Amino acid sequence: MLKRLVILSLLLLGLAACAPPALDPPEPEVLSAERAAPTPFPMSNGVFTGAPQDFVLHESLVPSGYAAQDAGNESPNSRVLEGRPDGAAYIEATGRVSGSQIQFNHVGEGGDPLYVVQVVVTFKTADGATLALSREWHADVWNRIDSGEFEQLPNIEGLAADQLVWRDPVTGTVAVEMVYRNLYILLTGPSDGGDNYQFFADLAQAHLDWIIAGEG
Repeated sequence: MLKRLVILSLLLLGLAACAPPALDPPEPEVLSAERAAPTPFPMSNGVFTGAPQDFVLHESLVPSGYAAQDAGNESPNSRVLEGRPDGAAYIEATGRVSGSQIQFNHVGEGGDPLYVVQVVVTFKTADGATLALSREWHADVWNRIDSGEFEQLPNIEGLAADQLVWRDPVTGTVAVEMVYRNLYILLTGPSDGGDNYQFFADLAQAHLDWIIAGEG
């Protein structure tokens, strides 16, 4: 399991195309534990104007047995500049504003997935968020799918968002990446031998429904 956790940590760092998540970042900027998503979410001209932490996965949506590791941490544009050689061009092309990450750990024995990592990134426009999932700016994942290193899974039926769903057959990691309006959302976690597709499909649907219900 330790080897799997290390591999997943490296994989998440490779997803810096949108928000370079680090499961154990050095001295992260911790967000307030009192965070509560506003209802309705502030919007202007069809895009969300709130901070990314407003949209992170609410603990009430996570299946029982999981608890937030902490209040989450911010992923500003400076981390993209540090994590991507084309960081400046990426920010300019996509209009990335900022990102936020939270992790939910399984409490007690067992649990599959052992933990869930969720990332939300805000962009200035919906077109910019769509670019963040494109082959041009999300090549690290798309190239691994094309080479057969990752397995592209079927889209989640009924999910009202652009999406890319894939599995790393080596670690069993399932990832759901979706774009809704000007939000990019990632849900991922390692498997302990089971098939976690439905777990993440249900979680993605519940999270997106929660966001849509809060639209202004």
